[in-house]
Amino acid sequence: MKMSIKIFFITLLMTSAIALLILGFFGKEKEVLSLAVEATPTSTLTPEPTEFPTSTPKPTPRPLPTVTPVPTKVTTPTLIPQPTYTSEEIHGFIERFSAQYGVDANIMRHIAVCESGFNPLAVNGLYAGLYQYSETAWKGNRVLMGEDPNFELRLNAEEAAQTAAFMVSLGKGWVWPNCFP
Repeated sequence: MKMSIKIFFITLLMTSAIALLILGFFGKEKEVLSLAVEATPTSTLTPEPTEFPTSTPKPTPRPLPTVTPVPTKVTTPTLIPQPTYTSEEIHGFIERFSAQYGVDANIMRHIAVCESGFNPLAVNGLYAGLYQYSETAWKGNRVLMGEDPNFELRLNAEEAAQTAAFMVSLGKGWVWPNCFP
């Protein structure tokens, strides 16, 4: 309470000072203004100590809403069954496509053995097939060839051998950094 009375008086004094300045500035007669303010004392409430401690009421806890997870449908792609070929048939594909694209068949065989152990169904993380293509590399090169870019065809030995011969013919042996001789 004492603070608000002080503020009142300070505000009153400042207002009076401003009024005097304004009156003096405009050339009016300077009058002495006096203001009488009576302050009425008020009592302040102070807490009185009690004999026994009282408890402070605590808010009632509200239960939090439970979020029920909504299951999402995960579609599993249906794999297109790929034909199985003998080792001799795979060598035949390598010979045929190496001649078609003008690349060395021995390089093609070396990459296939190094990448997949000559297994057309080999899968290692994101890489699959005889030449271990990533989905991106497969699709990009198949589109350049004008062939079906379906990434499941990576597991088809004939398609994989054709794509590898095409890539080697374009100088893309860097795709197999650890296996290209």
